[in-house]
Amino acid sequence: MAGTYSTYYFDGLNFSTATAVYTDAALTTLAADGFYAQNNIVRQQSNGLLLNAQSCSSCAVACGSGVSASGSNPGYYNADIDVANDTGAVVIYYYMTSSIPDGVIGTFNNVAYNRMTSKYNHNGVTLIDGSGATVDYSGINNADSLGGQNIATYVGNEDPLLIGNYANVAEYNLVNNTYVNLGTTRNISVVNNQVGYADDTSTPTNSPVFTMVIPKAAANATLINIQIFAPMGGTAFDWEVLCPTALPNFQGSNLQADDTCVSNDETYYFSRNATGTSTPFTKDTNTIPEIGNFVFTQPDGSVYANDTSVLQYIIVDSTTALGIRNGVVVSSAACSNTGGFKSFSSSSSTSQSQICDNNSPPSAIQTFYHNGTGIGPGSVYPDTGDTAYTNSDGSTVLPAGTYYLYQDGSGNAHYMVIGLGGSVTIPATCQPPTTIFYISTVRSGCSDFCNANYLINTPRGTTGNDSFLNVIIGDVIAGSSLAAGWYAYANTSTNTNSGTFLIMQVDTNNTITSLAQCDSGVCQII
Repeated sequence: MAGTYSTYYFDGLNFSTATAVYTDAALTTLAADGFYAQNNIVRQQSNGLLLNAQSCSSCAVACGSGVSASGSNPGYYNADIDVANDTGAVVIYYYMTSSIPDGVIGTFNNVAYNRMTSKYNHNGVTLIDGSGATVDYSGINNADSLGGQNIATYVGNEDPLLIGNYANVAEYNLVNNTYVNLGTTRNISVVNNQVGYADDTSTPTNSPVFTMVIPKAAANATLINIQIFAPMGGTAFDWEVLCPTALPNFQGSNLQADDTCVSNDETYYFSRNATGTSTPFTKDTNTIPEIGNFVFTQPDGSVYANDTSVLQYIIVDSTTALGIRNGVVVSSAACSNTGGFKSFSSSSSTSQSQICDNNSPPSAIQTFYHNGTGIGPGSVYPDTGDTAYTNSDGSTVLPAGTYYLYQDGSGNAHYMVIGLGGSVTIPATCQPPTTIFYISTVRSGCSDFCNANYLINTPRGTTGNDSFLNVIIGDVIAGSSLAAGWYAYANTSTNTNSGTFLIMQVDTNNTITSLAQCDSGVCQII
């Protein structure tokens, strides 16, 4: 029997998560008890309260499938997914293409989730918030006024233009696997804490696939709601919802403050990440967590392991030390053996400029050893006067050079300089810029850039993290010392023949003393 259409009102962001239906916009008069439906969602109101949402079996999107959508105009996209009566962890993967970041909220049984990690997080991919600060996972500081997660976290690739207010954003609902324009609109605001996208220097350069875990403990609640917020327009996104099941498990030690090798004592669980640019995504098959995985103490993903900002370790099989912080694996290296040599993660030999000059530090994926007591997070890193080795028995010293170690919560990059005989001569820090532009090689004359072609392809930034157009006289170039002289600089990697650029003069202290531009082949001071 066909139903009749009438105008009703509900509280909450969408019908699938509302608590009651009303007959007036002020939400003062409850609608009569009975069944109500919107698109593919059916809910019974009983004693003035909406019971669990039910899906329309003929039109609901089933778990285990994926959805792709795109739009040239701004949009809010709402969908409900039937996850049936099984319990366990529901893993959801999101891909936001390589250009436009979008916001995400996943909701189950009236509880919202906005926390995500990604493939290569902390190992090539750097997740940042809207201010450019590095975060352990997307959504780490993103809570609503009640401390919940019913506020969108924006993921995808970096776009500084995202922050702001957007009016009259069209609303869409997913019906029979197609987003349908409802003819209604909403206003959307985006602030720094809602952002958790991959910065532009991350590898791979296109957006990673983001991973969300929603615990499903209730068998009789069968719907998960996914909201995609695309206020910038030009969006294209894919998502895939896996059916609920227990997460893969592994054996490890109790959480501990250092990386000393110990035996397995506990069972933990983790969510695998994925790759790809369309659904179905290619899911990882690793049997123990890798850097960037979420780790849990429950098989449904309801409790994160070490969900604090203090680094702790899980030792796996008395061989591998997994560094866990805020529920994410941020490091993986050999645990410290009983021979007295302490292991630590480091980059290969690099340079101070590679560490300090831009916002993409080298990957710290090498495992080395030292004979000291340890300093830094977890007390695992060498100090001045310690000797560093390439192997656990201390038979081969680490070659002389500069090695990147880690980045702390304040954005400081920590590195060490190794001298002859593997001796640690300088454990040092610098603060790389979080906002970068690109500069050329040095020239002695400003007009050189106006009459010949020069590459502008070296990433640098200022100590004040100024953008390309906000650089002014008196700003200081962060990182390693530049030769005094003239440099062309641009917002993107380009050249002076084809790109938009300006010119700056830098002194021996890396201070910008003049700004200029080309005018008909002549350098003009501005």
